[in-house]
Amino acid sequence: MPTYTVEVNGETFDIDAPDDDAVRAAVRQLQGQQPAAPATAPQQPPAEQPDPRDNVMGKVDTVMRGAADTLSLGLSDELTAQIRSNPLAVQKKPEGYFDKGIYAGDYNPLGMIARAMDAPFASDTKAVDYEKALAEERAIDKADAENRFGYRLGGQIVGGVTGGIGLAKNGLSLAANAAERGAGLARVSGASLLDGSILGGAQGFGSGEGVEDRLYKAGLGMLTGGALGAIAPGAVAGGSKLLKTAVAPFVAPFIPGSYTRDMLATALRRAGQTPEEVANSMRAAADDGQEMFNVADALGYTGERLTSTATRVPHEGRQALAEVLMTRQAGQGERLANNLAEGFDTFDTAGRRVADRTAQRTAEANELYPAARADAGPVNVTPILEEIDQTLRPGVNQLVNPRDRIANDSIEGALTRVRAMMSDGNSQVTDFDTLFRTKLDLDDMIQRAEGQGAGNRAHYLSRVKDLVDQALADASDQYTGARDAFARASRRIDAVDAGRDATRISRRAQDTIPEFEAMPPGEQVDFRAGYVDPLIARLEGASSSPTTNKARMLQTPKYEAELPAFAAPGRGPQLADRIGREQTMFRTANAALGNSKTADNLADAADLNQFDPQVIGRLVRGDPIGALTTGLAKLLGTATGQPPSVVHRLSQVLMETNPDVALEVLRGGADKLSQSDQLRARLVSALVSSGAAGAGRLAAP
Repeated sequence: MPTYTVEVNGETFDIDAPDDDAVRAAVRQLQGQQPAAPATAPQQPPAEQPDPRDNVMGKVDTVMRGAADTLSLGLSDELTAQIRSNPLAVQKKPEGYFDKGIYAGDYNPLGMIARAMDAPFASDTKAVDYEKALAEERAIDKADAENRFGYRLGGQIVGGVTGGIGLAKNGLSLAANAAERGAGLARVSGASLLDGSILGGAQGFGSGEGVEDRLYKAGLGMLTGGALGAIAPGAVAGGSKLLKTAVAPFVAPFIPGSYTRDMLATALRRAGQTPEEVANSMRAAADDGQEMFNVADALGYTGERLTSTATRVPHEGRQALAEVLMTRQAGQGERLANNLAEGFDTFDTAGRRVADRTAQRTAEANELYPAARADAGPVNVTPILEEIDQTLRPGVNQLVNPRDRIANDSIEGALTRVRAMMSDGNSQVTDFDTLFRTKLDLDDMIQRAEGQGAGNRAHYLSRVKDLVDQALADASDQYTGARDAFARASRRIDAVDAGRDATRISRRAQDTIPEFEAMPPGEQVDFRAGYVDPLIARLEGASSSPTTNKARMLQTPKYEAELPAFAAPGRGPQLADRIGREQTMFRTANAALGNSKTADNLADAADLNQFDPQVIGRLVRGDPIGALTTGLAKLLGTATGQPPSVVHRLSQVLMETNPDVALEVLRGGADKLSQSDQLRARLVSALVSSGAAGAGRLAAP
């Protein structure tokens, strides 16, 4: 085969070819492999292609993708890739569908997204399609972060705020739930720390790539998100307080009602009560006849402190408030006396009860004993004389055979007198009426002996009386009934004295209550009369000063046990509630009117002179810092929303005695506080959510 020598682009080549056509073909091949000759004119750099997302719609899409990123906890790229790689997720559109309408245009983001979503891949496996889609999604996100950082960040913030508010509204935020329950700042901060840790960890895990990277970012997100969550409640609370304090001097004097509602709502929360519970307490008091029981009383200790403030800050309603409290307290003794009388169902004195029972006994005896005497036969006094002689035998021997001149003792003298009424030594009494009169004389002798403290004499006389009663009963069948009726009436009279004796401090409830419970119902009624009468007398005799607490004398351990036990059936709980409310009303009045008057005097001086006199005192003592802080005290009251107009409104609500009015006012404050709590809770949740979203991306490349 012939060899041809050719020159191509200045180089010489030997080519073996059968003919000229083959040589020419080889030359053309050599010319294609050689680098092109340098152009005589300088080459221009290729034109830079415009960013297809650098327009209004692209920026909107950037914001939306940023919001989706935080709302999906960093998983939006994976979720979108899953959708794009799943042919069943969308329906394939016909050719040219996206080249018209809102999708038209080479660089229209909507068209680009729509075409991408329309099953763009033709791989045989879903895994390959997913990887391609995920790479494209992350490339878009990276380009947005580099070229449209502000728009993407704004979208992420919007997504975080929206997600946080959504969590709070749906009860999924621990911090929001705690805040709406009225928990303290410490508990809300603790719950917010958990929220931040959970969301930060989730955002970090979702924004990572690969197991190791995801775990690292999740841990970092938990730490950073928890720190942000712990800080957020304090920042929100401090900011709201600062804002309220800043505007209070200018706003509170003109809208005192709003600040008053805030104070009442805060008081309810501190007292641990709801408006309904306060109103129900007032209704229960009104049903028990204590219509003067007001909002301050129902709030307990919190109400006492508010009332104390209201009476010590000069304002238009200060005098009216003090007068209401003083007048109410002056009537405490009378109210308690009536409460005791109603609780014991006793409206007469112990003396009147004894007189009435004695008159009833006499009238009944005058009716029964004549019938017994008319039906009586002869009486046998021999057993009575034998009982007396067993005691008087030395005295009898003296009468029969005098041995000495030793005088009888009081017992012998009393028994000798009784014996002489029934026998002269030779004959005995057999007449029923004569022995009955002896029995009446015996009753008087026993009563006198008991009154003189001669218990032994009364004992011997009582033994003789029992035998006289038996002799009379043996002589008349109707006497037994008359005697028993008289004894019952006498025991009821004795029950009055027993009740009066039970009030003595030396008598313990452990003894008096069983004694009372052992009595028949009728005697218990008279016991109550004797018991309550001395207590009412003490209440009526006590000082009417507003600083005197008459309820206190009824709240010793003894009376707290005895009063419910001795009260009329079904009246014990009501009586205890009434006494308890009187104690509460005294505490309210005492907090406002009692204690040292220094605070009142200083408040009056400051109001009159428009400066606090303590300022001069501190300056004289060489305490300029103390003088400065004290001088700002008056301004501080206004700056915290407590000018005189607010305190005036507060005092009116505290003294409200109508449960319905109180409920309406307190509900207004509670509702406002609840709305504020919800707003702060959602703000905290939004801050935590958006902060956690950023915390989860701190380690992102």
